[in-house]
Amino acid sequence: MVNLAGIDLNLLLVFDAVMSTRNATKAGQKIGMSQPAVSNALNRLRHVMRDDLFVRGTDGMRPTARALELELPVRRALGEIEEALNPVAFDPAKAERTFTIATTDYVAMMLLPYVAEYITNEAPGINVHTIPIEGRLFERLDHQDADYGLMPLGDVPDRFARLNVSSDHFVCMMSKNHPLARYKDAIPVEEYAAARHVLVSPRGDAHGFVDDQLEEMGLKRRIVMMINNFGPAPMLVATTDMIVTVPSRIATKCNQFFDLHVVPSPIAPPGHMIGGVLVWHKRLTNHPAHSWFRDQMMRAGRDLDLYGMKTPEIKIHGMPGLKSAE
Repeated sequence: MVNLAGIDLNLLLVFDAVMSTRNATKAGQKIGMSQPAVSNALNRLRHVMRDDLFVRGTDGMRPTARALELELPVRRALGEIEEALNPVAFDPAKAERTFTIATTDYVAMMLLPYVAEYITNEAPGINVHTIPIEGRLFERLDHQDADYGLMPLGDVPDRFARLNVSSDHFVCMMSKNHPLARYKDAIPVEEYAAARHVLVSPRGDAHGFVDDQLEEMGLKRRIVMMINNFGPAPMLVATTDMIVTVPSRIATKCNQFFDLHVVPSPIAPPGHMIGGVLVWHKRLTNHPAHSWFRDQMMRAGRDLDLYGMKTPEIKIHGMPGLKSAE
């Protein structure tokens, strides 16, 4: 058994930094140590643990099985020590820190404009950075590459906490000259499936909940174009015979600038709604700064429900299919 009294706790900081970066130089930069000092600390920890902990590979320093066993317990312990030593009070007007959120463009467009207003007026030293949600959200939260995930509705593992901060439903968007624009309510599902579709897929998956449900009905749609964010969607359907299925708030904002026809989608996601779920590792739950930040996200969700998407009035001239915001 390892005697805790004989361990320099700084060695655990080095271990955590190398574990998250897989690189001795980057680990040193993260915790303010030189690369030789990191290597020396690792050698000391290897001696204590009687394990190599990391071996060099073509893609960086690869953890051993023992290192992988230690990763979460060490990170949890360091987080609890940091929380215990930090002052309990948090003053947003004076605080200087950065919160990192892994999210999609849709959820960011809905909520972050409100958050930006709050921090500009009330917490000028606070920064909010976003990174792509991709397919490794929970791994990123475990490794502290992100503080929060802001994702569509879904389940999360037990080690994470969650808050539902917003919700929305899907609609179909198309040119007013599209043959399906004759429908004022939901399009019949057979005609919907037969249409030419634009698919918005942030992760690049050419198959989504729409396709799953159509397959259950014995139907299949043709995806003519796939894009990784909602920005180009209205321009693609404004002057073509394609349709796109999007959250209703996106369609409402697009219709301030594009002369489009919008109807309810005949296909709904599981649970019938899409929205924003704020997810974080439970180690952050009681931290005063993070409690404040989560309050701002909930506040943004309430304001979104009251006032809709908060985006600037942009004037666009001279583009086919567009109407001015004037």
